[in-house]
Amino acid sequence: MVKIKHNKKKVLGVILARSGSKGIKEKNIKKLGGHPLISYSIYAGLNSKNISKLIVSTDSKKIAKIAKNYGAETPFLRSKVLAKDKVPSKDALRDAVLKAEQIYNTKFEYVIEIPAVAPLRTGKDIDKALNLLFTNKYDSVISFARVFDKHPLRMKRINKKGLVEHYDLKNPENEISRRQDFPKCFIRNGAIYSMKRDSIVNKVTRWGKKIKPYIMNELQSINIDEVTDFYTCEKLIEKGLCNNFPATILDEEFDTKPKIIVKKNRFKYFLNSYPYYMFDLSKKELYLKNINEIHCEIDNYKFINSNIKSKVSAILTPTAGLKKLNSKVLNQFQNLKYLISSSTGLTHLDLKYLADKKIKVISLNSIKDTKTIKASSEFCLLLVLASLRNYKASLEVVKSGNWRNFEKELRSREINNLKFGFLGFGRIGKNVSKVLHNLGGKIHYYDPFVSCINKNFKKINNLQSFLKNLDFLIISAKLNEKTRSILNTKTIHYLKKGIKIVNISRGELIDENVLLQNIKKRKVRSYYTDVVRNEEDILKNKSKVIQFSKNNNNVSVSPHVGGLTYDSELKAINRILFKFFKEYKETNN
Repeated sequence: MVKIKHNKKKVLGVILARSGSKGIKEKNIKKLGGHPLISYSIYAGLNSKNISKLIVSTDSKKIAKIAKNYGAETPFLRSKVLAKDKVPSKDALRDAVLKAEQIYNTKFEYVIEIPAVAPLRTGKDIDKALNLLFTNKYDSVISFARVFDKHPLRMKRINKKGLVEHYDLKNPENEISRRQDFPKCFIRNGAIYSMKRDSIVNKVTRWGKKIKPYIMNELQSINIDEVTDFYTCEKLIEKGLCNNFPATILDEEFDTKPKIIVKKNRFKYFLNSYPYYMFDLSKKELYLKNINEIHCEIDNYKFINSNIKSKVSAILTPTAGLKKLNSKVLNQFQNLKYLISSSTGLTHLDLKYLADKKIKVISLNSIKDTKTIKASSEFCLLLVLASLRNYKASLEVVKSGNWRNFEKELRSREINNLKFGFLGFGRIGKNVSKVLHNLGGKIHYYDPFVSCINKNFKKINNLQSFLKNLDFLIISAKLNEKTRSILNTKTIHYLKKGIKIVNISRGELIDENVLLQNIKKRKVRSYYTDVVRNEEDILKNKSKVIQFSKNNNNVSVSPHVGGLTYDSELKAINRILFKFFKEYKETNN
């Protein structure tokens, strides 16, 4: 049996969400600020201290699945008869109450309908309305908003002659009237309908005779009915005027129910700097419910409401980009405690500033289970093959209108019997080496921190000895103070003439000036890289390697896209967020 939360009162929260909306197609699950509309009401219901059980009554399996992903329960599918557009809400609500009581084997004392079309109503609003209802002085407590510009005295009708006349002829509008002079008038805003069980079950009414109003402000009272309501509401969310932060669920296995829940009152704001479209292919498994999560890309940090900035506790940032998270950027968030990066390299972070401010950095370096994150390994293999087979030069031959009349320049080597050296033998090195070995390549590696159990791979403990006699050097080491500029005048000297180099790590591991000199001398035959030095400033300060590549087919540069696949980024984000939330819970409980 499903357990009911033990509150003093037994309150059933119901969200009615039928399919087949005529005004706006699939309105209840239409995206608003990156989340389906219904998720805002689910979030509000889950954050109510008074609701014992929150369910969604829908006839749609699709809506039911989305509702479950956001933490609501969908114990049944509504009948098609009760899902027609002309069926009164009270009938569908009564049906939901009776079915829920049967399924959960409990009799609720109070019922609250939380319409999906009111996204800005909060859990606090729900609790305030219910607390009024708990006094037992009223049959229902319903939310209202004051009417200003659309006051009844301003209403007009068009008569049979096509002329305008006052709607209420006994109370005509004064031509010089001001809205603040009108008597106070209120309208149901469609956000909260709370009632005694007897009202809805036995009397089949959401209202009853004694109705107590719960007054909400104008901004919170937006009711999504037209497309323009969506646009208005989205702007309010962007401006930080929304206190609902829907979030789906994260779990350790990434495909089951959550094992960790962080309590909202211990967490402030989680700022996600990845763009919305990143999550279109996910299973909506990236976040724990009850986390105040907001999306904002780095370039738009300045537009975040200052009140929200002061409450940001953690930032999730993309791996690489054109913006370094330095003191100027991070100083906007005075209460920042965590900086989360789904990467191993951290050149995009100002580590000194973070250390000085005692902001904890969580990255893939602390994650053990990264074997299935393979995008960078695939791209490294692509660079190896492209370099080995003179791929860039072959494309230029075709572009120039030629074909195999340049065979001598394009003839290359196969992998078999070539000596491949991995400078750094972590996840990428191990993945790529297996493929090269299966194709006959001889694998050597230099990594003081790794011992490989594959007897076919040879570990070289001395850097000088490692660099000698290689046909192909693959740079896949982590960047730190010991590896920075590890390929310099001295170490490049050890390489044999005609070597090919691939860099899948960071540009800072190579002294690029020395590298280009050796390419010009033909000591280094080719250089294929996915990285350059100082990437964050690349649009301001031109890279010498990129400039050289424009006129030389033996140098190829891609814009740090090795890990840029939906699959690997989502895997990395999942793992790093699970690590963060687990640590956060352990630290704050």
